[in-house]
Amino acid sequence: MIQVAIVEDDARERERIKECLRYLEETEGASFGIAEFESGISFIGSYAPVYDIIFMDIQMPGMDGMETARELRKLDSTVILIFVTSMAQFAIQGYEVDAMDFILKPINKYGFAMKVKRAMSRTTKREDDFITVRAEGETYRLRLADITYLEVSGHYIIYHTSAGDYSEYATMKEAAARVMKPYFARCSQSYLVNLRFVSAIKKDTVYIADKELLISRPQRKQFMEAFAKYIGGGK
Repeated sequence: MIQVAIVEDDARERERIKECLRYLEETEGASFGIAEFESGISFIGSYAPVYDIIFMDIQMPGMDGMETARELRKLDSTVILIFVTSMAQFAIQGYEVDAMDFILKPINKYGFAMKVKRAMSRTTKREDDFITVRAEGETYRLRLADITYLEVSGHYIIYHTSAGDYSEYATMKEAAARVMKPYFARCSQSYLVNLRFVSAIKKDTVYIADKELLISRPQRKQFMEAFAKYIGGGK
């Protein structure tokens, strides 16, 4: 599933983008997870680097699209950014924030599809970005980017994902060897965290969505260093 954020203050324009994405799902067999934001402030204020493509209006009240994009690049240097605007002269500024493309309003679904297919090709994941998990007699193929964290539970590892949880008979050492990427880090003996989903760190607690996980004293220094490197762009 391709994770998409729509940052647009006009509800009708957000709906039009969603219609175009549904068209791509029907014609290309794509699958999109969509998050909507009515302002640049709300988008940046709750940002977690979990998106593959961001559609951003340039003309928004308060924090406009260019200012929002500059703040975005401080948090995430690699996410694909596509500006949506009714004024082509603003689009040229997109080079300042490494925007991949721009789409002119009113949005034409065919032109939209062409540009988004190009963006989709850049989000295609290699086979080693997936793992297979044997859970309850069934085999599942999990995308690493969808795993929020791993948890030790007795002799099992629970893979918590955006789509559900999967328990597999394994040790944390075995599981960590399979998923270890620069964006995964141990916060304790019991948890291995996908740093893309970290929303906050307060004292000895790391927050992932509505979950609070303990950062153990022996793991704290290494975990904080890994998080700092990730936020700094060392992905």
